[in-house]
Amino acid sequence: MPEESLSILIVEDDAAARQSLVNLASLRYPDVAIHCADNGLSGLESFARHSPHIVVTDITMPVMDGISMAGQIKSLHPEVAVIALTAYSDTSFLMKSIEIGIDHYLLKPVDSDKLFAIIDKMIAGITEVWRRKHIENALRVSESELKAANELLELRVNERTADLQAAIQEQESFSYSVSHDLRAPLRHINSFSAILMEEFGEALPKQARGYLERIRGASCRMGALIDHLLELSRVGRTEIHLGPVNLSGLAATILAGLQETDPWRSVETGIEENIIVLGDESLLRQLLENLLGNAWKYTSKRSVARIEFGSTKIAGEPVLLVRDNGAGFEMKYQENLFVAFQRLHSGEFEGDGIGLTTAQRIIHRHGGDIWGEGEVDKGATFYFTLPIYY
Repeated sequence: MPEESLSILIVEDDAAARQSLVNLASLRYPDVAIHCADNGLSGLESFARHSPHIVVTDITMPVMDGISMAGQIKSLHPEVAVIALTAYSDTSFLMKSIEIGIDHYLLKPVDSDKLFAIIDKMIAGITEVWRRKHIENALRVSESELKAANELLELRVNERTADLQAAIQEQESFSYSVSHDLRAPLRHINSFSAILMEEFGEALPKQARGYLERIRGASCRMGALIDHLLELSRVGRTEIHLGPVNLSGLAATILAGLQETDPWRSVETGIEENIIVLGDESLLRQLLENLLGNAWKYTSKRSVARIEFGSTKIAGEPVLLVRDNGAGFEMKYQENLFVAFQRLHSGEFEGDGIGLTTAQRIIHRHGGDIWGEGEVDKGATFYFTLPIYY
């Protein structure tokens, strides 16, 4: 594809919508060539003539739909960025989009600000690739520039790290959409399995009933995992509303609720009073629910459990903590504590390995840090930092 002369192809069968997008794009990008087509087939013909770097396409169109057109373009030119515009969202569309490599999709009616924000990033990425190619070509001219090439390598590592972080954020957004749309088929699996058991259970062989129970159990576990993934994604996407939050009051409420759930358990609790921090109350409630919930879970095998919430000072700085006398963990596995799906007590205690990852993300979004210390069969302490009111 030709460099230094950016072009965009807009494929939309609705004439008014197409012209509106062309007009807005021309105003937004006066130095970029804007081409258009009214269906997938004419879009392919325009692509062959103009070799655009970015394709914005509707999905449902006559003659040839946008998915088919995008698939053909991506098969020949995988570097071309494709944005799909659709009036609906379902699992089959999302899976097909992933399969052919569509870069982004937006729901109609299209928010032009969101669309142009995506195109801005794509243009920046394309021009950055061109810039890097020019630098690389310049470095090849003379061996005397080897030192400059080494410096550039370090720069590129930093840039790729930043790109990776941006890609992870975009992946979280896409994962949220995919996970959200997977809930419906899971509900169907559970519902129809239940109907089979209720209406035809007696006619089914024992082994078949066992298979059905395993299907329902697996779909329930997958549903729980999707819920946790959505929760993790939501933590990264939620807008933070800062204000004073009484963590002591939240901790007392959460522990009281856990005690009501398991009234037979004997648990001693210690809560330091008047710990007030600056943060988002909803997220910090979720943080304490995860940390105190873990402490409650991992002390379940103690005849008398002890759970504390309080504060201390480390290197002269105030630090908050949740401490228990539960199962604990080996410190050699400390680095795995906050890695998603990494569980240190597989099979012994229920869980999906998402809670501490979510807790860490909440703390990081508040500009703090979190770490854990523990000893097997003697308990664990999780320390975290937050802006504290006095």
